[in-house]
Amino acid sequence: MVRSFVLISGIVNGAFHKIKKKKKPRNASLSIQSLPNEVLVQVLARVASRSFDDLYSAKLSCKNFNESAQDDHIFEHVDISKFPLVSWRASEKRTRFLMRCRDLGNAEALYRQGMCDLFTSKRIEPAGIESLKRAASKGHVEATYVYGAILVCCGGDLRQKGLELLYSLNCHKSRGLSVTECRERIKELIWNTMWVNREVTCRIVEAHDDNAAMKACNDCGDPQDGIKK
Repeated sequence: MVRSFVLISGIVNGAFHKIKKKKKPRNASLSIQSLPNEVLVQVLARVASRSFDDLYSAKLSCKNFNESAQDDHIFEHVDISKFPLVSWRASEKRTRFLMRCRDLGNAEALYRQGMCDLFTSKRIEPAGIESLKRAASKGHVEATYVYGAILVCCGGDLRQKGLELLYSLNCHKSRGLSVTECRERIKELIWNTMWVNREVTCRIVEAHDDNAAMKACNDCGDPQDGIKK
């Protein structure tokens, strides 16, 4: 709880410093709790995007934080990566929480939903692809990789778009996550935590063996180079 309060104080004080070159408030608690609700929601959203545990601690620290943490914006940005994809003992409360995250466009929740729809069905579900597309549009690294690989498999104009998405992972270095690490995390999710349809899975995962896709994913320059050969 202390850690989360210090983190929130740091974010708020940093914002004050950028807006006006003033000394840090003597009473950090008073400064935070006196913020307009919309500003407090933004601050809590930043905390939530870094750690669900810190958000939970912040909610316990005071009534204002707990009320503001119920805002839809928080659910859209909260980090849910520590929640297992499959849990045999999932409580109703946690299930509702994760469903709300998904319904409000949380990138990780969309990615998980897309992967389940895509890899556990007997065929490639359009809804799963759409969820991955939405997650990729929000900057989700693994979703970008899988969605890009799917487009490469589709061929035609979509293949070029897929190559560009795969290449973009190297351009932005994906929050310190290399393409190889990204691929391994996806494979681990598929093989270790999901009851998958092997036929559908292999058709998509093997997309990274495509020479052009590999060329676009290994710091080899313009993705167009892979198509020209």
